[in-house]
Amino acid sequence: MLFAAGLGTRLRPHTNVYPKPVIPLMGIPLGYYLFPYLQQLSVSNIVVNTFHLPEQVHRLYKDLNFMIQFSDEKKFIKGSGGGLKQAEKLLSPETLPIIVCNSDEVIFTKENNFLTNAIEKHQSQHAYATLVVMKHPLAGTKFGAIWVDPRGRVVHIGKDAPAAVNVIPWHFVGLQILSSRVLQKITLDVESNIFYDVLIHQLQHELVQIYPIDADWFETGNITDYVQAKKEIAVKLENLPHYENHFKELNKLPRSQISDLA
Repeated sequence: MLFAAGLGTRLRPHTNVYPKPVIPLMGIPLGYYLFPYLQQLSVSNIVVNTFHLPEQVHRLYKDLNFMIQFSDEKKFIKGSGGGLKQAEKLLSPETLPIIVCNSDEVIFTKENNFLTNAIEKHQSQHAYATLVVMKHPLAGTKFGAIWVDPRGRVVHIGKDAPAAVNVIPWHFVGLQILSSRVLQKITLDVESNIFYDVLIHQLQHELVQIYPIDADWFETGNITDYVQAKKEIAVKLENLPHYENHFKELNKLPRSQISDLA
């Protein structure tokens, strides 16, 4: 499932006209950047939730070589939890894990098969949730963190460090693998957050674990970080083969008609 229902308030006025997944970076819509990784999977279907300017989100994804369904939120944005619950009827059978992604994540890694490996870990451990994370110097300061004990279990989620000793902050990169049991803890037609309304309350009862990757992750939520991301990606694209390979795959997808913001 791709979350594409947000308002993109920090990128206004641009997002008054275009939903954030449609806005391009380096000529590629933000909503496409994860697809080279998703293409490594045998995905039965993809569900995209929408709220803000839904017709543009529909157009963005309709020509991709995936079976894509849309879960349109009408009266209010239901959040990651509420959005997932609304889409439940469109998701795969209960025996399969659910891969949940923020649609606008920009990640580059040499580990092309990280999602396959993360799913294997999730299933072998019978985990409740497996969060894809990376090392980041601002985890637990500018950004909230996934706080993990030496066993790799998540013990806290948020900016503030927990009281427990020997915990390490990791940066969440916007992808998680969830057991279908998570859906049982979400109320239909109520705004909720998967992390703060579900997972954080299950840490003592269920296995919530991490899957670390070595990656570059770029913040694009505001114009300053967007411009900085574009500069850094342009430099790395000239020097790192895995960036070039990622863009080769991205360039096979339909392109946006909108100019980059800066």
